[in-house]
Amino acid sequence: MTLPGEALALLGRTPLFAGVSPADLEPLLADFRLRRYATDSYIFREGDPGDHLHLLAAGEVKISRTTEAGGEAIFAVLGAGEVFGELAVLQENAVRSADAQALADTECFVLHRQALVAFLQAHPAVMWRVITVLSERIRRKDEAFSDLAFNDIPGRVARKLLELAEARGDLSGKGIQISVPISQRTLAGLVGASRENVNRALSRFASLGLIKVERGHITVVRPDELRRRGV
Repeated sequence: MTLPGEALALLGRTPLFAGVSPADLEPLLADFRLRRYATDSYIFREGDPGDHLHLLAAGEVKISRTTEAGGEAIFAVLGAGEVFGELAVLQENAVRSADAQALADTECFVLHRQALVAFLQAHPAVMWRVITVLSERIRRKDEAFSDLAFNDIPGRVARKLLELAEARGDLSGKGIQISVPISQRTLAGLVGASRENVNRALSRFASLGLIKVERGHITVVRPDELRRRGV
């Protein structure tokens, strides 16, 4: 993938910059740099300086944090077109609050904080969009904490599968297939449960015909029934 054409097209599809004209985005392109990361390598670690915004061009990235007990809490698994690292970038001298790790060979367009801040100052409407995106992420984190406190493991798994199907789903004759393979370990980290308990929940949903699991891909077959399980 090369600059600038691909970056311009990708920017226009991200929630952060959606609606901004190509003419307004073009001056920003000169400040982007393309970086490549091998599978399992870290893009940044918790505590690193938060001075760059990352736009995921290809591959997959896991955002996670090591718990006090030594486990892994996974906040998100991101795909092409998604932005990450923006919260620390908007705070001067901030550090990363989580790890970002490539789950596959990955390409990111990277933008330094100074260039982003200058662009936002010149385009206040985009600043409001940034606030909206951050508010949505905070809302989802609040829902995740509520799930941990009040929902059982099958309910948490059901909600996460529906969330992934909505964000990364492809409609097929069998249902809504989550477009990227999600391992049981990753799903366990996303819902705050053990791999064994997640496996039991998936097996139960599959036996009821709510989902299909084939070659690492999960297809939501009966989303309405699965949604009732997640309430």
